This record gives sequence, structure tokens and C-alpha cells, in this order.
Amino acid sequence: MNKFNLNTTAKAVFSAGLLAFALTGCGSDGKDGEDGEDGLVGKPIGSVSSLTSTITSASVDENNFLSVDFKLSDPNGVAVTGLTIADVATITFGRVGTADEIGEDEIVNPSPDRQIWLSYFNKDKGDGYFTGSSSYSGNVDCTNCFIDNKDGSYSVTLDKAIDTLDKYDYVADTTNGVYMSIKTSNNQSMTLVNNSFFYWVPATDVAAEKPLQILANSDCQTCHRAGQDGELAMHGSKHVTEEACSFCHTDYNSYIKEDKDADGNVIGEAYEFDGSIKGMVHSIHTTANFSDEGVYPQMTSNCLTCHNPNEDFNLTDSWKADIDTTACWSCHTPGPAAEAAGVPASHQQGANCFGCHGGEGRGRGAEDAHYALNSNFLATTLKVEFNSMVVADDATEIKVNFTVKNGDELVAINQIDPRPYKYGGYNSAIVVNGVVADDFLVNYQKVGYDTFTEEADGSITSIISAADFEITTLIDAGSTIALSSQLHVCSGKGVIEYCDAEELDAGDQDAPYVTSDTFYFNQDGTVVEESPRIQHAEMTDCQQCHTAEITHRYSNDLDGCASCHNGTRATSGGESSNLAYKVHSKHYVRDSSNDLFFKKAECQACHGDDGFSIQAIKTDAAPVAFGKDDVGNLVVSPQTAACVSCHLPPYALNESTIKHMETNGGVIGTIDSLGVPEADYDALNVSEACSTCHTDNAILEAHSNWGGN
Repeated sequence: MNKFNLNTTAKAVFSAGLLAFALTGCGSDGKDGEDGEDGLVGKPIGSVSSLTSTITSASVDENNFLSVDFKLSDPNGVAVTGLTIADVATITFGRVGTADEIGEDEIVNPSPDRQIWLSYFNKDKGDGYFTGSSSYSGNVDCTNCFIDNKDGSYSVTLDKAIDTLDKYDYVADTTNGVYMSIKTSNNQSMTLVNNSFFYWVPATDVAAEKPLQILANSDCQTCHRAGQDGELAMHGSKHVTEEACSFCHTDYNSYIKEDKDADGNVIGEAYEFDGSIKGMVHSIHTTANFSDEGVYPQMTSNCLTCHNPNEDFNLTDSWKADIDTTACWSCHTPGPAAEAAGVPASHQQGANCFGCHGGEGRGRGAEDAHYALNSNFLATTLKVEFNSMVVADDATEIKVNFTVKNGDELVAINQIDPRPYKYGGYNSAIVVNGVVADDFLVNYQKVGYDTFTEEADGSITSIISAADFEITTLIDAGSTIALSSQLHVCSGKGVIEYCDAEELDAGDQDAPYVTSDTFYFNQDGTVVEESPRIQHAEMTDCQQCHTAEITHRYSNDLDGCASCHNGTRATSGGESSNLAYKVHSKHYVRDSSNDLFFKKAECQACHGDDGFSIQAIKTDAAPVAFGKDDVGNLVVSPQTAACVSCHLPPYALNESTIKHMETNGGVIGTIDSLGVPEADYDALNVSEACSTCHTDNAILEAHSNWGGN
């Protein structure tokens, strides 16, 4: 009997034929089958790295229970599926009301129709105190609370009714609002948090704008940067926006508080604590400014540091409205922690501030006291302009003419602080330096008030002599001359005055710094419109947190800092005085609890898109002093200096790293003594190749972990 051997292909064809024959025999009833369910369109929540929740509608039933409909998406708008009720970290809601609804007396609330936020979830704190800090979190035991529509949309109905502790009622015909926080994690165990908000008038079911707009989240996040340890991330890191805080920390939040030490022991006596958003923020920032361990880099007396004017916000000017006594108390009646830090108390504790302050015929109100009639306002109107620069034919002097103006008005020479500086020189001075190939040439040169002469037109001339200042080096090198100022103008309550040395010494007259701009001139006297130096950062990046107040110098540009803090010198203690080293060393910031607040590894926080790039450092840039010996400076090559301005021993520089730098052309010295003698540097014919591998993207990737962990 013959046997047939079929290969794989033949078997497949034969089987297909049999199947077709069988199907033909089945016939057809002429009807299509039912459609199957549509496949899911979206991404599972475990696969995304960030998410956005959007509340689409809200409603309140006849029993005062809230329902919320919302969508979840990734940054590209793709639906995110798989959320559970346990991922709903917080829902709370409330409405716009007036201060008199909570029964505040006339001292606390001299303006009863002042609008405030009223929470529908109040919490009894005992002794007559209450707060708006109760809320709903996903109840996994509630079987009818949560609906997943399988398309990235969800619904949740709270099993928690409105409870204001009978202080006020639910009102449907005014603006109500919902806040929801989603907190979950993805497959890489990354925590995902998003806060969303929805405002509407329930009686008409019409959406509304945010009703009480005082400041923006970005006003807080310029310092409390996302991703940093000091970011806005409260109560288990589920509340990450200023707007979220305001839903619970309402105006009436207060209770009796006891401060405790690390071991849980009560410190001092119990006291009434203002838990409102304004009370907490003012108190925390004031304490942080006065405390030696505090991290707030500004005076809280300058309200505009946080309350940036915004014409789109209906309450942007509320800080100067003079209608809220408790706002004054939150700074001027310090709690125990603030008092311990040295915060001064008001002369009228617990009184109605507006009985004496604000309005015609009374003392200064908030705007005058905190801005218009003090040095904060003057800082915006005082300017120094350098009119001309003339190099003497014999190079023995440089003659500089400048004008000081308050708005359009000239400031006279006897309105400039003439006093000697306690460490030498004068309080008021101008600064001269020169720039060649992106570098300043000499050390700090402060040309004092004793060289100033007032001209007939009100301008001021300063003669900078080669006998007293190192200007020969600047002239011989053919440098671009850089001029900036360190002037103090005398004032009293925001009004320019003639200086009185006795009053200045007694503190009865102010003499704040005039914010400086750097001016540049060619040696033939022509003006150079822009800085000849590469700008690795902009002063506006610094002023996000520091405004114009930066330690001992107010400057609108970084050249004003670098004209002194450049690579030409080391400090008397043998450390680098270079600006990069100085700034980086100050920006590994811890708060008063020694918790990390800001980590300098976030390069773009200060350096913008690419200011951190070492590719921008010129190949012929000068070396940077990182120390000194008995002979002179010890210098490090420029690209390497940029790295070791942060990466210092013992935690960020070791022998292996030094060898790596040297192999790629860097000059660094030893781990015990950074730098080589300046006199030996040129003979090394330095040629660094660091930027070949350390590209901008590579640097950002290496510094992507900003948090303490």
C-alpha cells in the first residue's frame, strides 16, 4: 500500500479546504450576529508617568450628598483607565460666603460683608473653635459610591453629607466649588498626584470661574518648586497646589495648640493658633525669615514678594484693602515659635488695627506701610545711570560721570549715604572692572564716596586714579570697561531725604541699597549696549525667590555680582570667591527642621534652558581661583571649575573623579588642595574635552534627581 507524505504547507492547504467545505454545508440565515463590546481606548493607569484629572460636572441631591463626574488623562490627552475608589485621596467642597456668617465680632471682622470661603465639611476643635478641614477620602467599603465607565471617565458619590456644625447653610444660588485630589502609583512605583477644581452655581447648573482669586500657584512654586523636597506637597503629599490649601484652611480656622519637641513633650503654654491659609503662610514665612535656620530669602513685610499683581484676579489687591484685622495679626501678633525667632510684636495686641490705620486722617495702612511709603517701593523707582567714561590719554585715571534718579527726579549728592564702611572704604561706592574674553580681569574695586563730585547739572563725577586702583591692567589689556554701583540713598518712610549721619547710625533714617545695573564702555568712550560676557544665568531667575534683595548687594544683572565674585581671587580663608562656587554652595538648602528644601541639582531652576551648558565656556576662558598659597592663587581650568563649583570633596569628588578630569584635559590639582599655581598654568597648554561627552542632555539626565532620596 502506498503511503502519502504531506509536508506542512500541504497539510495547511488541505485543512483549509475541508473547513471551507464544512462551512458551505452550514448555510446562512441571512442575519448578522450582534456587535461585540468596543475595545478600551486609553492607557491603563499603571503605564503612565503623570496624569490630569478634570471635573466635568457636580451636583448635590436633596439629602445634601455631593456627586462628582470627572475624566482622567495623560499629558497628551489620552484617557487613563483603571482608577479605583481608593485612589480618590480627598474630596471637599464649599461656597462663597461673607465673614459675618460665622459670627466674627467687630474687632476681628470690621468689614462684615467681606467675602470668604466657607467649607461644607467643618470639624469641631473644642472650646468653641472649629475649622473647615474635614473632608472625604475614597471609601473602599461603599459599594455604590464609585462608577468606572471604562473609558477614562468616572463618577463618585460621597457617603458624607454636608455638615457645617450648624454655622451656616448650604446655598444653591451662589458659587459653590469642589476640590478633588487623586493619588495613586504606576507600575514603576512612582507616586502620581493631581489636584482638580470645579466651580458652579448648583441652582442653575452653570459653571463659574474661581471666585476668590488672590494669587496663583506659580507665585508659591517659584520657590516651592515641583519635584524638589520643598515643593507644595502637604498632608501625605496629596495636596500640591495653593488652591487646595484654601479649601480647608478657611478664614475661620483656629484652635488651641500645644507645641511639642521631637520626643512629644509639650513646650510652653497652649495658645490660640490661626490655621487659616493667610495665618499659616504669614507666620511660617515670617518665622523662617527671622530664624537663623530659616530658608525664606526675603522679608515678609514686602507683600508683593508673593502677592504679585494680576489683573485677572479679583482679589489681587486684597493685601492692601485694610478690611481684615486677622491678616495683620498673622504677622504682627507672633506665636511662640515666631517670638522665639525674634519676630517683633505689634504695640496693640488683639486690637482692631483699622481703628488707627488705613484711610484718610489715620496712620499708614497696609499698602503704605508695607510698600508705598518704605524702601520696597523706592527700590523700584531709584536708578543709577552711567552717562560717560573717559580714559585719560596718559592712562593715569578714568573719569566717570553718573546720575542717580528717583523716577524722573535727580537725587543730590547729599542724599547719598556718605558714611565710611565698617570694613574699609565707604558705604556708597561705584565698582569698576574690565572684561576680556568673557572674564573680568581684576579683583573687587570699590571706588568710594570720597571720589564723588556733584556737577552743576546734578550729575556726579568720580575720578578713578591709577595710583589708588588697578586700572592700568584694564587699560593695557584693551578691556571693555564695566561700571556698576553700590549706592545707598537716604530716606524716611519711603521719602528721599538729606542724609543725617546721626539719624542713620541710630536707625531713625533708612539708607537701603539702590538696585544696580551694569554699564559697559569701549575705551574710546563709546557705549557697549550688551554685556560682552556669556550670561550663564539671568538675574530674573534669581529674583524668582530673592526679588532684588540678595545679601549685601542689589543688582539687576549677574555681571554686577561677578565684577567682584570672579575667578581672579580666593577669600582670606583660602576658598574660591568665584560666583558659581558662591551661589552653588548656598543652594543645598535645608529648613529649620534640617529637612532638605531645595537641591541645587535642578540646574534649569536658575540657569534657564541651557545656561548650565559647559559647551558655552570658551576654550580661551581664564582659569578660576579655588584657593591660594604663600605665592598666589591656585587655579582650576574653566570647564573643570564649572563642575567642581558643585562637586566638591568629600561627598562629590574623589581621586577617581580627579583622574577622569585630568585624562580629559582638565587642570584641578589634588583632592586636598584644588588648583595649581597660577604662574604655572599657561605652560600647561590646557585643552579640555569635557563637553564632548558632557553634553547638555547628558548633564540634565545626570542631575535629574532633585529630591533628597
